Amino acid sequence: MHSTYHEKILPFVASLVRPQWRVLDIGAGNGVLSVSLERMGCEVTALEPSRSMRSLLEQEIAQNGSGRISIDNRPWEEVPPDAYSDHDLMVACNSFHLTGLGFTPALEKAFQARPQWVVVVTELFSPDIRIPVARKGYFMRYARIEKIESSFAYHDEQEAVAHWTILRGRPPAEEEEEKIRSALARNAGHLWAHDEALIGIFCWKEVCHE
Repeated sequence: MHSTYHEKILPFVASLVRPQWRVLDIGAGNGVLSVSLERMGCEVTALEPSRSMRSLLEQEIAQNGSGRISIDNRPWEEVPPDAYSDHDLMVACNSFHLTGLGFTPALEKAFQARPQWVVVVTELFSPDIRIPVARKGYFMRYARIEKIESSFAYHDEQEAVAHWTILRGRPPAEEEEEKIRSALARNAGHLWAHDEALIGIFCWKEVCHE
């Protein structure tokens, strides 16, 4: 299974980070961003509370990592704000709205932790997602909104169904499973679930590091 979701996100992150940076990847998912950051020379902590997603994360680290990624299995709402206060970057890719805190308090907690940089990627699908231009001690350095392809490629139909189950925390009902299978299209030896998403990429820098 692989996705095109990060193809437009990674170049921006790559332009920002520096070797030896300490990075917290909040809601690391299957680890695509964490592994990429590690390859850039960063020391990465992947925060991922979902057991099923951690299984995919561990597979990604085993196949493509080089030993500088640690895993924290706590949900963001249980992490003390000062637990990663010595980090250079906190990044959350489409994960803050999934926390028990909700998007705005989850973002505020990242600011409270006082990293040098905060980067947030989010799909702009809800009026509850509000993006502050400035926050005490931080100002926005970058913002971009665009439509991206967020398609997934699978080796077979069962992998597509298993991925749907992981994302939603339950197996699909019979009619849902039929919809998953019927939406797949074969291309270049894979089964593709084609999709698009409107995303925003936002970046804040701490004022004292300017």
